[in-house]
Amino acid sequence: MRTERMRIDPAYRERLRVCGLDTVDRVLARVDGRIAAWSRTTDTLFVPGQGGEPGFYVKRHFFPTWRTRLRGMLRGTFFRRHRGQAEYLALRGLLAAGAPTVRPVAYGCRRFLHFVEACFLITEEVPEAQNLTTFAQDVAAGRRSLVPGMRHTLIRALAAELARMHGCGLSHGNLFWRNVLVRAGPDGRPEFFFLDVKPLELWTRMRGTPWWVHELAQTLVSAQPFTTRTDRLRFYRQYFGGERLTPERRAQLAAIARCAAQWQRHEERRIRMNRLFEEWNRQLADEEARAAASGGARA
Repeated sequence: MRTERMRIDPAYRERLRVCGLDTVDRVLARVDGRIAAWSRTTDTLFVPGQGGEPGFYVKRHFFPTWRTRLRGMLRGTFFRRHRGQAEYLALRGLLAAGAPTVRPVAYGCRRFLHFVEACFLITEEVPEAQNLTTFAQDVAAGRRSLVPGMRHTLIRALAAELARMHGCGLSHGNLFWRNVLVRAGPDGRPEFFFLDVKPLELWTRMRGTPWWVHELAQTLVSAQPFTTRTDRLRFYRQYFGGERLTPERRAQLAAIARCAAQWQRHEERRIRMNRLFEEWNRQLADEEARAAASGGARA
């Protein structure tokens, strides 16, 4: 009546075992680690790696009541893939196509009478990377400084990466800043990695407004609190290959702005929640550091 299944990339099996993430029961029962995101039925937990190796992010979806299970069934989890498996395959597909994403290493599911009770996805940490919302909040708060010209470099690099991905017909489907990681590459230039992908279905791509307009609108609504109009125009010019903004292009920018308006309140809330989680995690890190220091002094 109750079944558990887990798929692990063989290259990561031993590392997941050492971290206590090698069975469905151990993954779903895990409570220690750093909470990276949380909602009523979903959480994302960061589990540090062992011996200096990168850690793992565990994204878990819970369906604790029959109402949530039936709702999941209507969304396709009964006969098709559960959410952890669907995202795993979406990330693998983008990686195979050359898009920079976080690396998916495992997924699993617990079912009761084939209804999904819980499912999860495990991805490998990208060392020294932050999501763009956290990065922008750190810059705004003075916790991070940018060398002259770096702001423009970041804007152009992100626009070029999205243009390349969209030019290949690759859809992310969830291009809010919190789902884009950034870090400095070996040459000092920014590197981007995508997560939480939800590629658009064929019927969505075929509707009136071009599908890439929706994805740029998601990027816009996240960027508005942290960027100027000049920053955004610079982004669009780079995205469109440096060409002048013709009347046709300006009409597309207007469509992007209209589309972004539908997510404004929701994204403002997500930005506030991102700030709260980062503040809580900084406080927790400070408390752990003080506890370790006082313990060492007593020893």
